[in-house]
Amino acid sequence: MIEKYEIPTPDYINIISKELNLENGQVQTVIELTSQGATVPFISRYRKEQTGNLDENQIRSILEIQKFQENINKTKQTAINGIAEQNKLTEELLSNILACKTLKEVEEIYKPYKSKRKTKAMIAIEKGFQIVADNIKLNKLIIPNELLEKYSQEEILEGAVQIIGAEITANLSIRHFVLDELKKYGIIKSNKKSDKMLEKLNEKNKKQIYKFEIYFEFETKIKDIKAYQVLALNRGEKLGILNVKVIKDIVIQEKTFSYYLDILGLKENKINEFLEGFKIGFDSLYSSIDSQIRSELNEFAENESIQTFQNNLSNLLMTKPQYGQKILAIDPGFKAGCKIVLLDELGNPLKFDKIFLNQTESSKDKIKNLVEEFGIDVIVIGNGTGTQEIQQIVSEIFDKEIYIVNESGASVYSVSDIAIEEFPDLNDLDRGTISIARRYIDPLSELVKVPVGSIGVGLYQHDLAKKKLEEKLGYVVEDSVNKVGINVNTASIYLLNHISGIDKKQAKKIYKNRPYKNRKNLEKILSSKVYEQAIGFLRVPKSDEELDQTDIHPEQYELAKYIIKNNKNKLDEKMKEIYPSVNQITIDFILNSYKNIAKDPRENFAHTKINKSINIDELKEGDILEGLVRNVVAFGAFVDIGLKNDGLVHISHLSNEFVKDPMDIVKVGDKVKVKVIKIDLESGKINLSMKDL
Repeated sequence: MIEKYEIPTPDYINIISKELNLENGQVQTVIELTSQGATVPFISRYRKEQTGNLDENQIRSILEIQKFQENINKTKQTAINGIAEQNKLTEELLSNILACKTLKEVEEIYKPYKSKRKTKAMIAIEKGFQIVADNIKLNKLIIPNELLEKYSQEEILEGAVQIIGAEITANLSIRHFVLDELKKYGIIKSNKKSDKMLEKLNEKNKKQIYKFEIYFEFETKIKDIKAYQVLALNRGEKLGILNVKVIKDIVIQEKTFSYYLDILGLKENKINEFLEGFKIGFDSLYSSIDSQIRSELNEFAENESIQTFQNNLSNLLMTKPQYGQKILAIDPGFKAGCKIVLLDELGNPLKFDKIFLNQTESSKDKIKNLVEEFGIDVIVIGNGTGTQEIQQIVSEIFDKEIYIVNESGASVYSVSDIAIEEFPDLNDLDRGTISIARRYIDPLSELVKVPVGSIGVGLYQHDLAKKKLEEKLGYVVEDSVNKVGINVNTASIYLLNHISGIDKKQAKKIYKNRPYKNRKNLEKILSSKVYEQAIGFLRVPKSDEELDQTDIHPEQYELAKYIIKNNKNKLDEKMKEIYPSVNQITIDFILNSYKNIAKDPRENFAHTKINKSINIDELKEGDILEGLVRNVVAFGAFVDIGLKNDGLVHISHLSNEFVKDPMDIVKVGDKVKVKVIKIDLESGKINLSMKDL
């Protein structure tokens, strides 16, 4: 037995470099810079020369792999120490633990030793039955006499069976073999629970049953299953509607038996105890691997779903703002009425009111009067219950522009600490209506206040790991805010809080001390480290230093002025004197930033313009409409055509050609022409097509 073993510190830089196919120096630079307090956006934009032009995603991948490797190394050491303390650490166990590639594998090996109860195999080993198990594995049924003097043959053989089974369960090579076989040939299956079980569901879950009809008799290869199918099976299982399992394949069991014989150097072994030990071990291993397969499928589905969510959110946040208009915004509703807010050109609330959908004429009169009194330029309507009715009322009396705005998450924002801090004297309904109006003005500024999981551009987001979802979507918000470049004199505290290196305390400090005449003014407000990390992402539009309106960092100003004044686009010796780390990447960045001085990179428009009121009862198959893409998922795109529910363009109807990924065809914010191909009046579902359009 091994008394103690300390795992040598792994060469993290080499491990990460190989996994991401990067140079060791690139990885080392990122790790060193982050250890010195540099943020991902700062490294990505202003340390390109040192990292070899790595982008934000590559930098985050480096940091994530480093964190995972440190975590698994720590878990392995804990397992080794725990087993060694029990005086049970063998060379084989140590080798298996060190070879583990996942936390799950380490946990499975360590699990029997964490329990206070001894397993049957452990008890058999303590009694000395290991030698009998070893003999059986060599195709020899030999029991030493000294054991037979103390124990019955039946007890010895039963103990040997348990030892063989435990060894198979803990054998990492066998585990990987079974995993590989399942990933190549394994099948996952689902079916509907019995009517008796479904009858026991609560009313809320019973109403969900019809959504899972396609999974009542569902079967597919593990390697072919789609991410959204995994998430659907998980939800159906969680609601108590579906049974889901990985099929236990006898062929894989037979292959595994042959593989085990190869490990032992045998062509056959027909000893009953050997066969029994293998079956016990395989069953236990299969149960663990079934759990691991489901866990890995969940992770795959989560990652793909989050990636889709990230892409959609990025496109939504990067939609074009609409400043300088007086707005009347309406949050539709039947029971409590429709809340109204009027905003001035700067987005400040001027007045609140309410109308009721069952009082059509008085509602028209009220809106008419408000429009005339405040000189309203545009009316904005949330896409909630009652949207169609409000459209009908407004379109009859207002001849300027009317837009539908996605209100997902507005109610969540309205009761949040941010909303209360921003509008302490207003009720949650008024706060929510302001949020709808301001989403029209500037989606990025408003949506940074909403929990990312509530924005409504994903799939099964409420089934995803909340912490992981928020972290990954937080990256999108961070990247979007820093990509746009924020006007330090008009940005809210909540927007400033997403700038590289700035926390909420510093954001409040910046907000409190504005206006600023130039970037240099901020040196008095921020520490040198925060100033370095943040200043390149903050714009001062009316500064006497024109470069304050660009992405160029003040540390690059001397170089930038030399390049601009002398119309340089290639590296020369003078540049090296001014900025020693300069290379062509720096020069191209400066030229591009200067070319786009004071420009906002946001281009797409995120809202549906209403030309005429649409009612689902009046729609018919074959109608051609214009709509706005609200959400893109693996199986298609959801398009807002002016109704409460968005219509679905299935992936098979996105184009006349084969489509592998819907995002190759459309993205959130795209204006598209669609044809109605199916209408379900009962559920309000509409199927659309973009073929031949």
